[in-house]
Amino acid sequence: MFLGGLPRRPDKATAYKQLKTHLSIMGAVITAIRVTPYILHYLTQEKEVLRLDL
Repeated sequence: MFLGGLPRRPDKATAYKQLKTHLSIMGAVITAIRVTPYILHYLTQEKEVLRLDL
């Protein structure tokens, strides 16, 4: 009915460029999420060794 409010479809070159941008941002976010536990583990590593004498 009121289709004037919908944005027009971009041409293929613009859509491909936007897709590449969005995928690179998503890849960076996923990489940051995956690497964060390793960095935190390395930074909070304790030097003392826990020994259990039986």
